Amino acid sequence: MFEESNKARNNFIHSQLPQYTHFYTALCQVKLAAARANLSLGYLPLDIGHALCEILVKMCEGVGREYFNLDPLQGGAGTSTNMNINEIACFLANRELKVLVDPLEHVNLHQSTNDVYPTAVKIAALYFLKEAENAANTLLQTLQTKEKEFNHIIKIGRTQLQRAVPITLGQEFGAYSEAIARDRWRLFKCQERIRVINLGGTAIGTGVNAPRKYIYRVNEELRLLTGLPLSRAENLVDATQNHDQLAEVFAMIKVMSLNLEKISNDLRLLASFGEIDLPKVALGSTIMPGKVNPVILEMVIQVARKIQGNEAVASSCIAHGELELNAFLPLISHLLFESLDILTQAIDKFDHRCLKDLVACPGKCRENLLTTPASCALLIPLIGYHKASEVADLMHSSNLNIVDAALQTKYVSSIQIDKILHHEHIGALGHD
Repeated sequence: MFEESNKARNNFIHSQLPQYTHFYTALCQVKLAAARANLSLGYLPLDIGHALCEILVKMCEGVGREYFNLDPLQGGAGTSTNMNINEIACFLANRELKVLVDPLEHVNLHQSTNDVYPTAVKIAALYFLKEAENAANTLLQTLQTKEKEFNHIIKIGRTQLQRAVPITLGQEFGAYSEAIARDRWRLFKCQERIRVINLGGTAIGTGVNAPRKYIYRVNEELRLLTGLPLSRAENLVDATQNHDQLAEVFAMIKVMSLNLEKISNDLRLLASFGEIDLPKVALGSTIMPGKVNPVILEMVIQVARKIQGNEAVASSCIAHGELELNAFLPLISHLLFESLDILTQAIDKFDHRCLKDLVACPGKCRENLLTTPASCALLIPLIGYHKASEVADLMHSSNLNIVDAALQTKYVSSIQIDKILHHEHIGALGHD
């Protein structure tokens, strides 16, 4: 019953890489849509058609998932995986309903791997993208909450890793919020293109061996079944041979990974400066008691690097889809699913195991602010650059903070210095 599946197990490597459940569900949904279309149009015998649909409904709910275990790194553009699904359906129909269903004559009727596999990849990607979008939205809300919470905390900003002019901690988190807001929008927008599928195009997009009324009907069935706004490609040949839409998804994922890596690196630095405290989620050291390591942030950075590597490999594979078919879609799809899966997990852990319990250290923030000569830039609108430089030099030479140095020069009053060091002044755009 698993003849072709067993051949694939012998032919290909055993990498221990997973076949994702979303992909299994998507493949089963494609098969069910095809079976329903063929049954309603009279292309399947009633007994076989009803039995096949009954089994595929169960498969969409997860039945038979344990048999979906071929290695994702396989030749044939996914033919072995397509046959694996066909054979699982036949095995279950024979075992549970005692109906003899043929994997090619019935389950694969009016289909080709080359329209089934890419369609299922896009459906699975949409499921993953929705999860990632939801996770990004939750992360954004946390960052916005922290932005408000830290709005009154003045600290020193940094450029080139050196102390620069003041900023509020809230403003820094506001910048992180804006970056993640753009990422959330990107995750939403890139779903538009991959809703366009090539189901009905069969081998190379010409629809060979598929009746026209089946091609229209199967896409309607799939939309109803998945609840997704799927649409049949106007040019099925293009949709069969080109996967630039997947490249676009990879690009959006990579951009978000870059932002997550940048934010994580920033938080590591702020923690090392003592301006924030990260939650202690694990033993920091086996030799140094009390040490708190930024383990969640380090994990996020590693996930980001993995996603960036996956995007580079996938881009090369997408470019090598020669002529009418891309033989490397199994690797492309595996990298896509892996990237989306680990991205969503990393966002969730970053949010719940780090950001939500992250706290500010106002005392250290103020200490760093007052002892940094670069803070004298705030004095320039009041006393000019040269006098502000004198205050900075005095801070250096006499080891004074900005308040004491500025008052000692008598260039400003205590009321003026208090005003320019207030968070409302720091947070304002420009000055009066």
